[in-house]
Amino acid sequence: MLSLRARGKGLVALLLTVLAACSSPPTSRAPESTTVPDHVMVVVFDQMRPDYIDRFDLRNFQRLRASARNYPEAYVGHLGSQTVVSHLVISSGLLPKMLPWQDDVVVDKAGALGKPNAAYETGRLSREQLWTLLKSVPSTTYLPYRIRVRTGRKVIAIGEKDYAALVMGTPTADAIVTLTKRGSQCVPSGVNVPDYIAGNGRFTVECVEPYGTGLTTVYALDGSHYVPGDDSEHLGGDVWTTDVALEVMAREDWAGLFLTFGGIDKVAHMLGEQDGPGLSVPSRYRLADVARIADEQLGRLLGALEDRGLLERTVIAVMADHGGQTNRYYLGNNKYQSCCPLENSEAPVDPPYWIKHLTEVGKLHTSYQDTSVKIWLADRSAINEMAIVQGMSTISGMVEIYALRRADRGWRYERVFTRLTQQEPAFQRWANQHDAELMDTMAAEAAPHLVGLLADGFGFGRIGDHGGAQERAQRIPFILRVPGEGPSTRSEPIRLVDVEPQIADIMHLQSENP
Repeated sequence: MLSLRARGKGLVALLLTVLAACSSPPTSRAPESTTVPDHVMVVVFDQMRPDYIDRFDLRNFQRLRASARNYPEAYVGHLGSQTVVSHLVISSGLLPKMLPWQDDVVVDKAGALGKPNAAYETGRLSREQLWTLLKSVPSTTYLPYRIRVRTGRKVIAIGEKDYAALVMGTPTADAIVTLTKRGSQCVPSGVNVPDYIAGNGRFTVECVEPYGTGLTTVYALDGSHYVPGDDSEHLGGDVWTTDVALEVMAREDWAGLFLTFGGIDKVAHMLGEQDGPGLSVPSRYRLADVARIADEQLGRLLGALEDRGLLERTVIAVMADHGGQTNRYYLGNNKYQSCCPLENSEAPVDPPYWIKHLTEVGKLHTSYQDTSVKIWLADRSAINEMAIVQGMSTISGMVEIYALRRADRGWRYERVFTRLTQQEPAFQRWANQHDAELMDTMAAEAAPHLVGLLADGFGFGRIGDHGGAQERAQRIPFILRVPGEGPSTRSEPIRLVDVEPQIADIMHLQSENP
């Protein structure tokens, strides 16, 4: 593997080791800090699972975990378990049912983007379209806004995946720095991109070379967009994100850095190595490799905080936006993840067999399927719903189906089909504890009318997948380091919606959310 640059790693290792050794045992709860930090670094590793920390021997994750609040029971806590949903949940502290979209497809019922009731692929929306939808959320709700008000300093979001950085930064960040593909290159773009980034050739990377994956998977590597690549002067992927962050730290009077790293997600989708050996492709990048690259970037960030005397002034929150699983029973076609045309997708409409079958038994408006199946009906009649539920029940691996219903104060989901008792005891325990709760988090007027939850190892997206309620798709690492506070292991099952109130409490931010 590449030997990537690391700054301050030895000092950080020593500091964190000393902190762990001198504090209370990791299984106990240390005293709460009495200091009020004035900086925060929120770090999201896309599709990171907690078991990777020890499975791949990620030393910087391990050291941070040993010196901080560790939440081994952390989970996503909402549906869909998607990048474009979770990054907004993190920065808003709101559940998806209170947000403009709940999944990777959004139905624009009011026609804010154009034609009423049109269906869009959420991750392909332009910044202007995202901002238009986000007008429904008061700006004072967003964590970046409240950090700016509290500190008077800048808040900046950075990440190589464009929509992840945009929705994590929200319209209230001072700047958002990401990558956009132009021809054969990926160039810095976003919102108020500093000249020292936009005008620096180092931050333009090549975005063509598939590194051996071009003929073996439709989700091929697109050059150095998500992996470092071969050009030592123009390293991409998670190294690019860290290099941008270090430049910002050196040049700006900042109070908040919201960083999102996409390398693990890209390779995990492509290879399906979440649960063991996946696709055999000639790429030198494997899941273990990109996990270790991500780990080194965490070490560089911690080193930079220490070098600048900010480690004991900064709340560090490290997490994932969702987990992931290997689709051992792959139901998709590696082409299309909807039943029907989407307004902002030019891909040929080619639904997989199971979804095409649904269009033959009833009337669908749109759909999206990954490790769950989401259906928006064109006809809300009981007869059409019954026909589609019956069709969904024949999908291989279908465990439960929920239907959207009106409630006294909004919306709810009702379970209309189950074969849960046929699943393994561990699956049943997780589902009985969480499925109804997870369904409630997305119950809104524009949410899917029917949601089918699949068994472990079943999915339509890529060979590595997420989006649903399975424990592997929901489990995430969550590590919170608070200055002046020793290490502790927390038993509470923290969710991503809890990140915002946790940071707000530690930094004494005025609460804006209900």
